[in-house]
Amino acid sequence: MTENNRQFDDMDRQVSDRLRQDLRGLFEPPGAVPTRVDKIILNQAKKRLAQPHRLIIRLRWAAGITAAAAAVTIGVILLNPPSVIMSPPALTGGRNPQSTSPVLAEGRADVDANGRVDILDAFQLARSIEARGPVAPQWDLNGDGRIDKDDVNLVALAAVRLDKGA
Repeated sequence: MTENNRQFDDMDRQVSDRLRQDLRGLFEPPGAVPTRVDKIILNQAKKRLAQPHRLIIRLRWAAGITAAAAAVTIGVILLNPPSVIMSPPALTGGRNPQSTSPVLAEGRADVDANGRVDILDAFQLARSIEARGPVAPQWDLNGDGRIDKDDVNLVALAAVRLDKGA
């Protein structure tokens, strides 16, 4: 040890009683907590822990609002009649999709002429366009004067439609 630290190694040094009392007064616990104070603190802690925090209340409200919005969205989706997006006018001859027979609507989209519109019709039309092979004018389903990927998409849409007139 160095010279500066030797002062702490001497255990035989005497500490005055006055210093000893002052140190005890500073660092010794003040004594037992009275029972009445202990009960008051305990009751306040129970009240505080029993109340939900503001964040928890906000999260509960947010969850409720989200659930209500989801229910409204699902209701709108399920209760809405099929729109023009689901049955494009090009496939229905430009008429109202609800008033046109599905068989008539899908007749133009039957590329391979097997009597039903399936995904293979869309595939065959896509391959014909890609190979620049022969394409019939009736395959211009969207009526834009071109037979392209948009027409393939319309055939695919007709193939996966759920209301095929069964």
